[in-house]
Amino acid sequence: MTKPRILISNDDGITAPGLLALAAALHCDGFATFSVSAPSGERSAQSHCISVGKHLHAWQLEVEGAEEAFAVDGTPADSVMIALYGPLLANPTFQLVVSGINRGDNCGLHVIYSGTVGAAREAACKDVPSIAVSLDNYLARTEEQYEAAAAYSLALMKAVLGVLPPPGRHLFGASHLAGHVVNVNVPKGGLADIRGLYLAHQGQHCHFPDFQARAGRTRGSELEADAHVREGHAGAVTLRAFRNAAGSLRGDLSQGCDSWAVGQGWAAVTPICLRSDMPLTATAAAQREQPQVLLAVASAMQAAAKHLGAQLERKLPVAARRAARTPGCHRNAARPHKNTTGATSL
Repeated sequence: MTKPRILISNDDGITAPGLLALAAALHCDGFATFSVSAPSGERSAQSHCISVGKHLHAWQLEVEGAEEAFAVDGTPADSVMIALYGPLLANPTFQLVVSGINRGDNCGLHVIYSGTVGAAREAACKDVPSIAVSLDNYLARTEEQYEAAAAYSLALMKAVLGVLPPPGRHLFGASHLAGHVVNVNVPKGGLADIRGLYLAHQGQHCHFPDFQARAGRTRGSELEADAHVREGHAGAVTLRAFRNAAGSLRGDLSQGCDSWAVGQGWAAVTPICLRSDMPLTATAAAQREQPQVLLAVASAMQAAAKHLGAQLERKLPVAARRAARTPGCHRNAARPHKNTTGATSL
């Protein structure tokens, strides 16, 4: 039986401990083959930024267990885009893209800024199912913390790809997750400290900036290379320097949201759509519910929780529960499909 193929990326850089912990877990388990395409260094808060009008450079590195591993001197989204659409890898066909494990949460509005989510979203834009995994600890340093997050990541990957036994007849395959990101936020601590999996909605959790002034400098010639500098403005100018430090946190502890769930010790699982406009009609709103996506995530969570021996908390909306009772909504509903790049989804 052919093993599924997984692409790993992140925004902390290819040598970051979170990515290496995820790669080590995949290598030790052996249920899938994987390749790595990730930024060459720290690229946090790059969102879905891509490089336009410049060359990207990539060089091969050793990541244990990976078929191929490349560092890319671009953004997180760049590293996924070039892996799926460029000549970088010998085989650009993947059933799943996983971004992480990020050092620090990506709950609430952090999703907008996150390079971790941006890398996963780039795959989703190309109809490749994707998972973004973050560890709720900016000071995460211990192997135990990353190993716990990797264990939960691995269980969800297996469930999404249909490797784990289905929890019932209603197990949707990865094809139902195409065009979506499964955003996973794991609480800090060891495996025994995590309560289980919680199906959460995105909250309003957000940091406000705190710009701090630094001593200014004078320079001239560097501005000449900036295409946006008007003629005659490239002389000596005084630049005011600022540093954006982490300011106050607007937390969101409303029950059921991602940051609340993580604060309660759960690994929060949040399906994210690509569209951000508001539905203008009741019909459009009903179509946006996408019950099969929620069922796909919920059934994967159930299989993963059973595999981990962990608790499960999920409350599906009425449309999803109704879809589960519809004849034909079972595992066989997921059929392979192929996008224009050759990236395949189960």
